[in-house]
Amino acid sequence: MFDVEKRFNERHAYPYVFLSEQPFTAAFKRIVRKATNASVHFGLIDQHQWQYPQWIDQDRAKSAIQMWADSNGATVAAATGWRHMVRFWASPVALHPLLRSFRYMWRLEPGSHYTCDIFYDPLRLMHDRQISYAFAVSFEAMPDTVPTLWPSALEFIHDSLSAHTLPSNNKNNSLGWILNNFSSSSRKSRPLHSYNRCEFLTNFELVDLDFMRSGAYQQLFDFLDRRGGIYYERWTDASIRSLAVTMLLGSDKVHWLHDIGYRHDLRHNCPAARDLQMRCTCDSLKSTHLLPMSCSARWKTDAAFIPWDSF
Repeated sequence: MFDVEKRFNERHAYPYVFLSEQPFTAAFKRIVRKATNASVHFGLIDQHQWQYPQWIDQDRAKSAIQMWADSNGATVAAATGWRHMVRFWASPVALHPLLRSFRYMWRLEPGSHYTCDIFYDPLRLMHDRQISYAFAVSFEAMPDTVPTLWPSALEFIHDSLSAHTLPSNNKNNSLGWILNNFSSSSRKSRPLHSYNRCEFLTNFELVDLDFMRSGAYQQLFDFLDRRGGIYYERWTDASIRSLAVTMLLGSDKVHWLHDIGYRHDLRHNCPAARDLQMRCTCDSLKSTHLLPMSCSARWKTDAAFIPWDSF
């Protein structure tokens, strides 16, 4: 929040919304309100959105979560609350009462840093260009995190085409970004192997909440949610959001925020333009988008439409 204020929001005064499954203390609220001149809203997350859905086998989920954590040395992913959190961010957040009056959401993540001054308004850019999703960092997820995500997506596509809820002439997808060298002639021999697991880092994202509230997004989320991959594997809000964006939005509705400096843990985006570097504290030569596992630079070249009947 301090970074956002200094780099951007002290000039715009966009309101902040803080959500938690636990009540905020009076001291926390006081400190936050002193940090900004913008309005601040605090809200609670409904308990039923922070617990296992009724269709999840809890014993199987706990075993799978612990097994994944043990094999990968990841303690955070072993926390049940972390799984509830990513499920909340995957969809329910857009339906929270405190967000009903907002069209756009700029997600802030504890521990993240904005490393460049931002002298334009990304939210205004979203509105003026009718962009539905914007990201700064993307990467290829580890293979063992989403082994059944794309097969589940294929099942959703087939069911939707059969039910005529996904018109075969609908050209609003950018699936080329997540499918390497996909073609209708290769799908019989390599129906699953072309999925490259590219994901947007959702710790920093700008989202048109109307997109997340749409019937198509909600149907896809409900379908995937009932597959249980958030608990039985390691699907995250990034996994689900990235799939939804590429399945439901054309490339013209998605924007790479290449000119915004952002860092979360070891992943970061740092603009290379000299005029921007003068306003940054990051090293553009170490930007994540230069690494082979990054998918950001591929967006402009690979985010092509793939006809639904190709599947």
